[in-house]
Amino acid sequence: MNRIISALALSMCVGGFALATSDVPAGAQDKGAATPNVTKLDDETRALVAKVYPAFVLIGGGSGVCISEDGYFLTNHHVWNDAAAPAEMVVKQAGNNKRFTADAIGADPRGDIVLGKLRLDPGQKVPFVTLGDSDKVEPGSICLSVGNPFLLSGQGSEPTVTIGTVTANHRFQGGYNDSIQIDTSINPGNSGGPSFNMDGEVIGINGRNIASHGKRFNTGAGYAIPSNQIKHFIPVMKEQLGGALLVRHGFVGGLSFDLKHQGGARITAVELESEAGDVGFEANDVIQEVDGYEIFNAYRYYGVIGTKPRGSEFKFKVLRGEKTVMLTARNNVPSESGQFGNIPRADDVARAEDRRSGNNPLRRMMDPFALPDPKSSIGFKGKYNPDRKVGGYVLTEVVAGGPLEIAGLQADDVLTHVNGRHIQYYCDLGDILIAKGPGTEVTVTWMRGTEKHEGKATLAKR
Repeated sequence: MNRIISALALSMCVGGFALATSDVPAGAQDKGAATPNVTKLDDETRALVAKVYPAFVLIGGGSGVCISEDGYFLTNHHVWNDAAAPAEMVVKQAGNNKRFTADAIGADPRGDIVLGKLRLDPGQKVPFVTLGDSDKVEPGSICLSVGNPFLLSGQGSEPTVTIGTVTANHRFQGGYNDSIQIDTSINPGNSGGPSFNMDGEVIGINGRNIASHGKRFNTGAGYAIPSNQIKHFIPVMKEQLGGALLVRHGFVGGLSFDLKHQGGARITAVELESEAGDVGFEANDVIQEVDGYEIFNAYRYYGVIGTKPRGSEFKFKVLRGEKTVMLTARNNVPSESGQFGNIPRADDVARAEDRRSGNNPLRRMMDPFALPDPKSSIGFKGKYNPDRKVGGYVLTEVVAGGPLEIAGLQADDVLTHVNGRHIQYYCDLGDILIAKGPGTEVTVTWMRGTEKHEGKATLAKR
């Protein structure tokens, strides 16, 4: 397990239950007998383990699982916390001592998920499992987890199997904004490993449990990132828009909420120059549903909004006085990548607060969700374009001899795109610079007055 945030009340690494039954008749235990129901459950469980076991991946100090025959797999970001930059890892699959080199394909620090891919020979296939429908998960459902707690497999490749139940659904735990609560035994080393339903489908990726008395060990309250949320993020991770490996969560810009209100998410204020203002939200509106999910308070609102990557569209059912209003809006504002605090902050706000705190280096050492530093520079100073429809940065200074000046840009130009990625916020550019090193050529698009220009820039050393 990589660095763990001691400041968090919730520990990273993931919780327990030993399945029992009262169906054994009196005296049967002495004779070593079992009822048909117990035998059936035992057979089903062993068959399930045999089905899903080969897809398990041992990775670093944690766990993972293959989700395609061509080698795509999932793990936690706090297991592979340098995945926002091009990174590789040596991993093994269960029951197979062969080592695979794996590459990070996409990173979701806020959601604590990394998509990786094994390097396979042409035509080679590996065992895998499929992602199930986590919306069908109900409290009381049997849950089977596979992982490497306390690295008990040693230098081997035999993970640990535990079984328990789903104890709650749609739990809001900050970055784990719509998680599945389980009592399946998961401990440090289980992070990134899968939890399955009895059909052998992944219902979630285990990553966190409630700490007990300052310890990080299993307390019977573990949390898994739901499979349906992960499904929303996988296509964006594979797309690598602009060359960035980092995928952002977001929220609808311009909304403020009454965090104490129950019976819906009550809006206290709406900024006019924002996504919320554009689509018609009003102060005192009460959001009752988002994409068909019931919204019982503001935390549940943030939970649902966080299940899709930034820029996704949502359908809102809103109570306005005695009328019901239907609205559509995007979670357009990028949230911070880390998991500090419950309510997500805008990335720009988080970075500004970090600067005011002096960018304490100890926090980076303790934060398994901290982003790597940018690898390169593109050479400018600027400010946000007040024209939100155009977006981009108004260049107040272009570094002499820097990438943008060589590409032909000058002060007062508006940088709007890099590698086809719209530069609406700083992180839209910064996430590319994390993934791309000096000497990388990128395509830049800018506006000079009303004229659009495009050229090539070669990134420089920071």
